[in-house]
Amino acid sequence: MHGKIAIYMDSTGRGTVTNSANTFFDFNRQIWNDKKSMPSVGMLVEFRTLSSEKKAEDGKLVQTSKTITGIKPSKFQEFKEGDFITEHDFWKTDNDDELEDLQNSRRSAYITELYRTTDFDTIEKIPLSFTIPQAIQKYFAHEILSVETLQANLQDEKEIPCILDYLILKRFLFKAYDTLIFMDNSIDQTQFSALKSIMMHLENSYKQMMADQKPNITKIFNETFLSLQCHYQALVATIDTRKNRLASLEAQMKTLQSEINLKSNATDADPEKLKARQERLTKLQKEAEYYRTTLKRLDAIREDFYKKNYNIFENAFKLSREKLFKKIVTGLNLCATIMDVKIWHLSLKSSGVKNSYFTMSNIENSFCSLSFAEHYLSRLNKSALNPFDQKLLVYIQKITKEQRKKFLVVTSDLDLLCKLKIENFSQNPYYLVKYAPKKVNYQSLMRDNTFDIVYIDEKHVWENVADIILQGKHFDKSGKTKFKLI
Repeated sequence: MHGKIAIYMDSTGRGTVTNSANTFFDFNRQIWNDKKSMPSVGMLVEFRTLSSEKKAEDGKLVQTSKTITGIKPSKFQEFKEGDFITEHDFWKTDNDDELEDLQNSRRSAYITELYRTTDFDTIEKIPLSFTIPQAIQKYFAHEILSVETLQANLQDEKEIPCILDYLILKRFLFKAYDTLIFMDNSIDQTQFSALKSIMMHLENSYKQMMADQKPNITKIFNETFLSLQCHYQALVATIDTRKNRLASLEAQMKTLQSEINLKSNATDADPEKLKARQERLTKLQKEAEYYRTTLKRLDAIREDFYKKNYNIFENAFKLSREKLFKKIVTGLNLCATIMDVKIWHLSLKSSGVKNSYFTMSNIENSFCSLSFAEHYLSRLNKSALNPFDQKLLVYIQKITKEQRKKFLVVTSDLDLLCKLKIENFSQNPYYLVKYAPKKVNYQSLMRDNTFDIVYIDEKHVWENVADIILQGKHFDKSGKTKFKLI
């Protein structure tokens, strides 16, 4: 049946639908049957229910529960003035097929009326029933809905260092998410539900557009634009009728001409009948010439309408598809970035992540998707990477070049090391914190790296702090490293 979403909570994935009788039905995200869009308040939907009934005291059957077994967005989300159907029709019909049949029936009746009332002998151009942008918007309705849903759910994330590439980092983003939940099961997973749902629908739209990179524009033009142009269809019907009439006239003229030829050569020919046949032939020829002339003009109008609008449609369709595709990719990247930032923030406050991750002395990276990607690449032979891993490596190098700062903590105090890690990681998820508990570690790290700041723990070092700083400055290639005593 038809309904409208009255309530929907992204965090829980649960909502309520109301129908024409103002009856309420509950649903959850798991039974949403559309891969390219997601539920939102005010959306018109088509849904199926499984109702259980019991007998009342008077013997009548009464519904005891109303369970939705499947729900999806209706094809009809807007009803504008001049459309063949209204929102009232939406509520009166049970499903989209029924509503579409009603729409087609009314459109056909209108085309028939145009066919009967339009003076096609004087018509010079065909009016548009609706515009090319409207046709294209209708064709991409679900994809546009997904992008709009993202925009409505975007949060004001002020601490986004850079926008991530979802397609490159997807597997590591969800690895970071799964690890976060594993390390700290007290984290409320529902705060990620909306983002994950939006990403799923955007990715489905992305995959479909990637799979159909060369759509049949002629077919799309005919189905979404031309077939719904009422004045054009009335003209086509007129042309077909006149062609049929011309064919009938030509057949009659051929038969009549044969009769005239036959009777003219007959010895008992009746001059009056022969004259009548000749007059009849002349009349048919005149009528046939009228149809030939008007058909030539009407065909020219029809062809001009088709070519002009097809060229505009083709260019507009390609441009709209390209823009929408970019919006979908941008949307995926924004979702990935917001989710990654959320993971990063939660990890910094999590005691579970602190105990299982940050306290480990060999952990140098923050807790985010890029860190998991770097860990993955660290185990591979860089000279024998497959194309995807090579692309991942180049991408990570680009981000780290733009975002990364390196810090060195000179101490044997692991609690202090963990504290400084979290302090620095809280500034940017792509910062790196290395650890030097001994002189040999310190010299090696200073020789092989350029650090922004070297933290020196005066209480837990192997020799005089001044000597450690002098050694550090000796290895400092840039001369810009700062040394900070703690």
